Amino acid sequence: MGTSNRGPARDALLDAAVEQLQQKGALAGLNLREVADAAGVTPANIYHLFGSRQGLLREALRREADRLQAPLAVAAEKDFVGRRLHMFDAILDSPVLRLTALLALDGDPEYRPLPFLDATREQYRRMIADGDLPDDLDVEALHVLAIATSIAAAIYLEPAARQLDVPPDELRDRLRSAFGRLLAGAVDPDAPDDPSAPGR
Repeated sequence: MGTSNRGPARDALLDAAVEQLQQKGALAGLNLREVADAAGVTPANIYHLFGSRQGLLREALRREADRLQAPLAVAAEKDFVGRRLHMFDAILDSPVLRLTALLALDGDPEYRPLPFLDATREQYRRMIADGDLPDDLDVEALHVLAIATSIAAAIYLEPAARQLDVPPDELRDRLRSAFGRLLAGAVDPDAPDDPSAPGR
């Protein structure tokens, strides 16, 4: 399929696909002719480089998820709750990432919803070994829950804020606070209620 090709046409197609989804919304889907036109190539290039519409979407969203590496590096210096809250912020700051839900909803067998899984597992192993996390905590399940919560917050923030008649920034702060409390309770039931405490 040639997805290892890092040429300008490939990058232009990925950019055009993401742009189209942001402008037209997920329900409109990807119009491959429009994506190809915006990238200055023919639709055949999409099939050559990505194999299918789903392959193009998968690769475009994988590239967006890869952009979480910088926030992940910063988060590595924080405790578990601080790390998850930092990634919550990073996901909400990148609205394109909410589109990864399309791959899950579509049943894409090649979709991998847990970016950086090996590195994350190793971090959690170290945290358990260092006594920073309880050894009976199911960190993989909590990790999946944290990612799902963050993506769901990105999906529902704007429409929920409209329905609740509150500014999106206010609702985002409230979601972050509630999420922090849930995480802190999972890690340490005796933790203080304030998830913004030092180290977070």
